[in-house]
Amino acid sequence: RFVENVKWSQLCNFISIPTDCPQRNERMGWAGDTHVFCRTANMNSDLRLFYYRVLEAFRDLQNQGKFPEIAPAGGGFGGITYESAPIFITWELYQQYGDRKIVEETYPSLKAFMEYIRSQGMPGLPFVGPLGDWLAVEETDLHLLWNAFYGRDCLLMEKMAGILGDSEGREYYGKLWAEASAYWNSTFIDEHTGRTTDAEGNPVDTQCSYALPLCYGLIPAEKRRMAGEHLARKVRENGYKISTGFFGTGLINEALTVTGHTDLAFRLMQQTEYPSWLYPVTQGATTIWERWNSFTTDKGFGGNNDMNSFNHYSLGSVVSWLYSCVLGIRRDENQPGFGHFFLMPCTQALDYAGGGIETPYGRIESSWSKRAGKISFHFVIPPNTTASVLLPGETMEEDGIWKELPAGEYDFETKGKEKEWCE
Repeated sequence: RFVENVKWSQLCNFISIPTDCPQRNERMGWAGDTHVFCRTANMNSDLRLFYYRVLEAFRDLQNQGKFPEIAPAGGGFGGITYESAPIFITWELYQQYGDRKIVEETYPSLKAFMEYIRSQGMPGLPFVGPLGDWLAVEETDLHLLWNAFYGRDCLLMEKMAGILGDSEGREYYGKLWAEASAYWNSTFIDEHTGRTTDAEGNPVDTQCSYALPLCYGLIPAEKRRMAGEHLARKVRENGYKISTGFFGTGLINEALTVTGHTDLAFRLMQQTEYPSWLYPVTQGATTIWERWNSFTTDKGFGGNNDMNSFNHYSLGSVVSWLYSCVLGIRRDENQPGFGHFFLMPCTQALDYAGGGIETPYGRIESSWSKRAGKISFHFVIPPNTTASVLLPGETMEEDGIWKELPAGEYDFETKGKEKEWCE
């Protein structure tokens, strides 16, 4: 039901432009909503040309390097968490469809934005807001978030410069990335405890403060395990309920999975108490709500009537994790467009799952079911592609069985094990 709700909110809001909601006196192409949902949207549907038009609107409205927070139309507010949308979207489209042209077309405007945001004093503590993890249950320090976004901008620009063969740009953005990541870690991580802080050293310690930098690549390899443990602690302390907003919500389950806490990601996903993804479903929701508390049984509309929507896709961005973890369909960054990809479904907590995505090569399908102590898998690998498949090992000591497969249709059966092998 939840996945259907996400798809209905997407259908309602993807008419000509990606609006934030199809009702009330708004219905605008807010950049923050657009980019956090981009990966999920493209896994749900083939939206290559749709998003190309969105990027064109951003380019048309760019002013002295600054991107608008709303496109088309222009205006709005948000700051770097919204203005970074064209960088994030361009990268997502390249990874999803493997089309170098979109990087070529957008790259000059992205370079102009980077010079604009650097001129504001980044990395550092300038005001590049006003918005942080919008509508979060637990607020995260703004400067921590803004500098994380800036770091991610630098990293993606380094990658895209490399894609285009711009060696000078790659070196330049690589230096900016090194500077930004070093600043973020020295400023917002307590070196003794590994906990997140503000610039003055005061505790921040929220789910988003760990999930965002983990997924943005800011946490060094030697500190990722500790950051993952802190994220897991925050999930447990919150009673396995979500506390993130627009920008942390699509990342938290991925951050848990890649740090070895897939079991907690499933507990978050299956939670039905407020705040959670499934709480609205228990209240009869047929689309995704704007707020975790758009309606609650104890407070009703909670005084949110001046800004409340029951058809707002942003908090549904976690569906990309259902594709990449539960179905196990993961992109290979080195072969964009799914020329090669990974199939590594996580079978914890559920009895069966099935689905697929459309790619430039055709449809990828992945399904599995448990019965009598065994797990049966069915995969479809489209023509002219290859996949690296990870199946559960036969014992708890085995880390899994890798298979390199060409195009075709495959069935496997394993005894399986309840171990977090999908990391």
